[in-house]
Amino acid sequence: MKVSVVVTNFNYGKWLRRCLRSLINQSFDSYEIIVVDDLSTDNSRNILLEYENHPKINVIFNKTNMGVGASSTIGAKAANGKHLVRVDADDYVHNDFIKCLYLWANFNNSHAVACDYQEVDFDENVLCTKSQSNEPLACGILYRTDILEYLGFWDSSLRIHEDKDMINRFKSEFNLEYLNIPLYRYFKHENSLST
Repeated sequence: MKVSVVVTNFNYGKWLRRCLRSLINQSFDSYEIIVVDDLSTDNSRNILLEYENHPKINVIFNKTNMGVGASSTIGAKAANGKHLVRVDADDYVHNDFIKCLYLWANFNNSHAVACDYQEVDFDENVLCTKSQSNEPLACGILYRTDILEYLGFWDSSLRIHEDKDMINRFKSEFNLEYLNIPLYRYFKHENSLST
């Protein structure tokens, strides 16, 4: 297994199918999708049960609401891939997302590589394109899984800013490279954690 995609979800049922469709339809073969549902109270559970027999998808239901840091770590510990990338359940990705990140990382023997992203609205219209190097996101960064394990994964005590903590710890010892292609679609709305 080359890549594990960890999708964290809490009450994003409205957008969950769109996210999973974008991940199922990747132009890459050797990957898995691990969805960690953080005790959602919307229809997320029923949606995820529709995918329980999909060969690429592994669903984990948290028994308590633990936050995105803990959910990311739970997904990472279940991962089989040599590389790992996070995607939020309300976002979606280009069909070459995994392929481009993996090829860059593999060719350059990268510790981690981040792609640029486009902010999109409710109708999937592109609002703007942003650079991860200038305005980093929690997602869209392909990490080497062994380095994440060495760093102790994400801080499970953090419910927000777990991404900033990880990037700071990562960059203190390892290199984060940037692929200036907007392969990630960031759906910014009133319930986004970054809002």
